[in-house]
Amino acid sequence: MYEESLSRRQTQWGFGGYVSLPGVAAGFAIRASARPEIAKGANFVRVLPPAGNFYSAAMLGKVCDIADRYAYGLLHLHSTGGNIEILGIPTEQLLEVVSALNAQGLDVGSTGDAYRNTVECVGPARCDAALIDTLGIRDAWFRRFLDDVQFPRFPHKLKVKISGCPNDCTRAVQKSCIALIGVFRDAPKINGEQLAVWVGEGGDIAHVASMCPPRAMEWDGGRLTIDAEACTHCMYCINKCPAIRPGDDRGVAVLVGSKLRGKYGPLLGRVLVPFVPLTPPAYTELFDLLHRIDEVFDEHARRKERLGDFLFRIGIDEFSRLVGVEPSPHQMAEPRSNVFFHWAAGGPVGGEKEV
Repeated sequence: MYEESLSRRQTQWGFGGYVSLPGVAAGFAIRASARPEIAKGANFVRVLPPAGNFYSAAMLGKVCDIADRYAYGLLHLHSTGGNIEILGIPTEQLLEVVSALNAQGLDVGSTGDAYRNTVECVGPARCDAALIDTLGIRDAWFRRFLDDVQFPRFPHKLKVKISGCPNDCTRAVQKSCIALIGVFRDAPKINGEQLAVWVGEGGDIAHVASMCPPRAMEWDGGRLTIDAEACTHCMYCINKCPAIRPGDDRGVAVLVGSKLRGKYGPLLGRVLVPFVPLTPPAYTELFDLLHRIDEVFDEHARRKERLGDFLFRIGIDEFSRLVGVEPSPHQMAEPRSNVFFHWAAGGPVGGEKEV
């Protein structure tokens, strides 16, 4: 099948639905075949990886052994949803595969109209730009929402992605129903001594200041200042200059409704709450908000309507009201292009049109 796909430059696999088994309602999917003379089809299981996708060689070896014993011996690492997929499992052996994976400390899920596997950036494990503990949030999220990952109950699938900073390396604002983005509210911090060294080594801080999107930076040739009120915390200066670091007042921005495909085409996420403080290890305030979002989606969305399509249909104002969130200027998609038109119920006054 894969050789045919490469030679024809088009996949010979299609989507075939889901397999529901007692206790594993959202663990398996069916990949249909366009070439039944080669393969009639294939069941595959989605294995939920550890946070940050950190595997030991021993764990990967055991997953490969399971794939060799029960399936085609092929693994998809990683799918677009961040899962390991074991392809080609006979239907009568599906439960044996689950038991074998569970024995290695791995769980399955993430298919059907359920929460999909949560994808997070590597965060503080490898990145000095991370503002939040993406790995800790992801583990706590699974402890809170695992039932909804494994037992479908929503009108359609829900995807959650976690990015440690506004650089958004997981593309959460483009591809997830619910995006959690690490943010900070105070001004970026400037290390004057480090900045002087960086400039002395050829760093062009004047160019960085001139390219600041909100024009919040000023360089007088010897001193750099950042206007905290004008700064939009876009990470541009932080990415360009090692002497500028994020502030200390950190939390999560929650955006909703992004996706690449759907009834209305690609949609970017809309800000629902610009800042949620984090309270590890349970992150209760953040996860309570996520639960209200999925409850509103479950109750009000139409069958097979993605969260982004639902939000597009009812509007951010109504969605905020249903979730119980106070309106915020951050929720505006764009400012009004003309703020100078008005009208009166009685029509023009004094023979002249009101404008």
